[in-house]
Amino acid sequence: MVNRKLKQDLQNASSKRPSDFWGALIAGVSILYGEFIFRVDGYFINNAEPYLNKMPENVIGLMLVFLGCLKLVGLISHNRTLKKLGIWSLSGMWSGLFFVALTFSFGTGYPDPSYIFILPMMIGCFRVSLKGDYSA
Repeated sequence: MVNRKLKQDLQNASSKRPSDFWGALIAGVSILYGEFIFRVDGYFINNAEPYLNKMPENVIGLMLVFLGCLKLVGLISHNRTLKKLGIWSLSGMWSGLFFVALTFSFGTGYPDPSYIFILPMMIGCFRVSLKGDYSA
């Protein structure tokens, strides 16, 4: 005997797409933060490890903008490949930014609260990566 109601509920649940809210939020914040880093000269270097003063600040800003746009285009066009590539790349970028901010704040630098902003973004990227829409 087949439970038709249960079978229909399972089909409805499997056909629902995951929410794109967190992915869109991460893409938007990445674009805005990347644009800010690109436009304000010296901001990132002043808030990063002084030994990394050769850091390509503009490249980091442009990468955040590009990867945020990549994720946003994937969300709008429902392209799974762009969504995966965007969130995985943004996870790497935000993790690297968190590592640099944390080592500066508690390493050789002075306490700086920038890691407090970057940590939720990194956790959000991991959340979207774990709950992502990866089915073929």
